[in-house]
Amino acid sequence: MVNADGSYNMIRRGALRGIRDFYKFLIDATWWQFILLSLCYYLAVNAIFAVIYLICGIHGISGVNPEISDFSNTFFFSAQTFTSVGYGTMSPISFAVNVVGTLESFVGLMSIALITGLLYGRFSKPKSKLLFTKNIIITPYQDTTAMMFKVVNQRDSILLNTKVKAILIMDQGGEAQNQFNKTYFQLNLELDHIHFFPLTWTIVHKIDNTSPLFGLTMEDLDKRNAEVLILVEAFDETHSQMITERHAYGGDQWLDGVKFDRSFTINENGTLELHIDDLDNLISL
Repeated sequence: MVNADGSYNMIRRGALRGIRDFYKFLIDATWWQFILLSLCYYLAVNAIFAVIYLICGIHGISGVNPEISDFSNTFFFSAQTFTSVGYGTMSPISFAVNVVGTLESFVGLMSIALITGLLYGRFSKPKSKLLFTKNIIITPYQDTTAMMFKVVNQRDSILLNTKVKAILIMDQGGEAQNQFNKTYFQLNLELDHIHFFPLTWTIVHKIDNTSPLFGLTMEDLDKRNAEVLILVEAFDETHSQMITERHAYGGDQWLDGVKFDRSFTINENGTLELHIDDLDNLISL
């Protein structure tokens, strides 16, 4: 039901998505998509106004270059008017061109303000770089077993007051009419909040007689399509904002008979070295 990156693995008929939710689309679009759309908009608007200036008459613009086409002249004049550059070589002299130029200046101001706001929204939107282990494991722990996964901050930024929540989603099972109904459980974690997050963090859910995982085998988890949805919240000191990260585990990501290897060492100078690339290393039991 939930992808590994926390997005929903479903088709939502009738939902607002893509260009139907245009602001969200522009904020969430990749940088190359955003720049390409902005460039296409800029060229299209200037081309439209260039045609309007041609309709008004090229004679209404002074300082045109006779060595290039009339459309090229009006396009470059439109670009200068749209951006309020005004080099001074070309200028409007007829009433019609002055009216169109006034309208285009307004469109240009609004467009630049809109694109600037979108740029700010994209830059100011904090994005976490939390890395989760590829697998979630069930391993011996104390006098019983436990469900575990690890997370680490890939950036050098300082995260404070980090909180984590884990939700277990399973098919109900049992009778045919109910077996695919989803049941939800909030998993109790041994430690769900840390003030400082400099190293890796192993999140542990102890599987005792109060756990919804108690008595379930790996085969049971597979049959009931067990998924664990993770929500991490932290205060990012770089942005001075709260950041959130979603992740999910399910399917063949469940493993047993293994434990996580340690991801940090102490060098010859006595300094801790964190090896982020070793986060997924496992040790067979």
